[in-house]
Formats: sequence, C-alpha cells, structure tokens
Amino acid sequence: MTKAFQLRFALLGLGFALLTGLPACAGLAPVAQDPSAIPTGGNPSSDTAIDDLEYGELYDDEFEFGGGVATNDPFEGTNRALLSFNRGLARHVFDPLVRGYRFAVPEPTRQGVNRAFANLQTPSTLVNDLLQRRFKDAAQTLGRFILNTTLGVGGIFDVGIEAGWEHHEADFGQTLGRMGVGSGPYLMLPVFGPNTMRDGLGDVVDMFFQPLTYLIGPTQNLVIGASGGFATLDAHDTALKALEESSVDYYAALRSVYLQSRAAHIRTHEE
Repeated sequence: MTKAFQLRFALLGLGFALLTGLPACAGLAPVAQDPSAIPTGGNPSSDTAIDDLEYGELYDDEFEFGGGVATNDPFEGTNRALLSFNRGLARHVFDPLVRGYRFAVPEPTRQGVNRAFANLQTPSTLVNDLLQRRFKDAAQTLGRFILNTTLGVGGIFDVGIEAGWEHHEADFGQTLGRMGVGSGPYLMLPVFGPNTMRDGLGDVVDMFFQPLTYLIGPTQNLVIGASGGFATLDAHDTALKALEESSVDYYAALRSVYLQSRAAHIRTHEE
C-alpha cells in the first residue's frame, strides 16, 4: 500500500468517524457498558451499539441542556458554527457513504469489523486499567485480547465473551478524570465533533498504545485507527439522528449527552 493511498484512506476514515457527532479523543468514544451512557472516547463496543439503546436510555430529559452536569463552554459561538459545518458535511458526504456501506456489507460482517476495531483498542484499555489500579479488569482485558486475537481471528469473533470476560472500556481521559483532573472547556472540533480539553489529550495518549499507530503511522491511526471508520458511523448514526430530530436545540442537547456520558464513564469504575 503506497503512502499516498494510505493518506487518502486515512483522510476518508477521519471524516467517517468524527462526524458521528461523538467525541473522538483521537478516536471516537467506546460504547459504555452502562446503557445509560453514550460512548465517548475511543472504541466501538464489541457487542453493543448506540442503535441498540432506547432513545430514553440515550438521552435523559433530566439532564437536558446541561441540567445535571456542569457546563464549561466558553467558546460556544465558535462551537455552534463548527457543529453547523459538521452537520452539513455529514448530510452531503457521509450519510450517502453510510447508506452505501450498509447496502454493500451484510450486518454480520459489519459487526465483525466493529469487533475487530474494538480488539485493536485493547492494549490502550489494558494500560488504563493498570493506571487506574483495576487489576482484575486488566487481567480480563489481557485474556480477552489473547483469545480474540488468536481464536477470534484478530477480533472478528468475540471468543472472550464465551470465557465469561465481557468487553469494557478504559481510556486515558477517564484515567485523568479519576485522578481528579477537570474536563476543561467543551470543544466542538471540525469533523471530529464533541470533545473536551482533557479528553482530547487523553485520546492522543491512547493512540500511542494502539497497534495501528506502529503499523500505519501515528497520523493515519489518529484518523482511522481509533475511530473505526465506517464501523463507527454505522454504530452511531441512527441514535444521533434521533437525538437531532427530537431536540429543540441540537447543539445544547449534544453537548449535554456528551458531558453526561463522559461523567458516567468515569463514575462507572469508581470504587
């Protein structure tokens, strides 16, 4: 594969993943095991997609427009403009691509791709399990990675679940949050979508614990490795459209959902 082709593929994957409207943190957030939380920070779940959640689980009215989570949004004007840009790009470019992907690729194959990308995130999860001193989870993460990479053909099949080791997420943004580091300003990134200062830094750190960084290079992995490309879009597209259609102020609703999901992701593993 030539470098030029790798770069084009990386740029394509960049848009695919980041315009889902969910944080990338150098990649899009994982689907949290807690069904009340949206994924936020790096990896598609091997078994669960947002599309599988009821809308009420995705978006709790109690927290509408930031009611339940402190909002630090000093750049709101710029963020709103960037969200409009992202929505236009998604509508005219990525929506047709997702429809084509779903038409061309059978659902079982799409699920296998999703699981394979999730498996590639496992080393980052393992490092953060250890940093958070969740040693039982770390052992489970390592066991899943070995089984899924070997018997599961690179993670296409989730053999680890058969051993009783369920998928879970851990990222460096979560690690920082558990250490007491504040989220910092809320950011709407071009193409990448919602993020915060802390989680963005966490995503960059996580990237260096992902195998694709060393197989295809850090720039390409920033674009496609942590996001999963079409797999990410396919997993989150329907739920985000439901949120957009049901919100009077989509910007405020999306911001609230993102901040809630990150807060829930950190709380989930607090002892």
